[in-house]
Amino acid sequence: MNEELLSFVREINEIDYACNTMLAKEYAGLLDESITNSQIIMLGHIHKHGRLLTGELSKMMNITPSAVSQTLNKLEKGGYIKRSINPDNRREIFVELDIKGVSYMDRNEEIEKSIINRFYSKLDMADLKTLRDIMRKFRKIIEKEQNNL
Repeated sequence: MNEELLSFVREINEIDYACNTMLAKEYAGLLDESITNSQIIMLGHIHKHGRLLTGELSKMMNITPSAVSQTLNKLEKGGYIKRSINPDNRREIFVELDIKGVSYMDRNEEIEKSIINRFYSKLDMADLKTLRDIMRKFRKIIEKEQNNL
């Protein structure tokens, strides 16, 4: 492996980690630390789509239906989501945010807006577009490689 490439990518990763760590510390008091990253991602998918079938969540997150069910059980007990039977197909379960889930996602949106206003707004639009375009390219590379496995 090219040592220059290795060094450069490690520096990028260190910068990314440092930025995320600083932001996490900055907003730690506003976050619910009882929720795992997997649960946050699942809540995000539900929030984005409004209502999903458990099978759709399984595909989106690339995890087993059993793992989805276990995560949903914890979120339901915590009051973050609610489940209901699909009236058109009683074997399917719909999942949507409950009161605590809506509140959690609203708080996350406020944090995101604060981060944008305080930090990203200090970059000019050309830099933001370049960052976005590079991240899109990188995501496509990863997706293509993973699809080739």
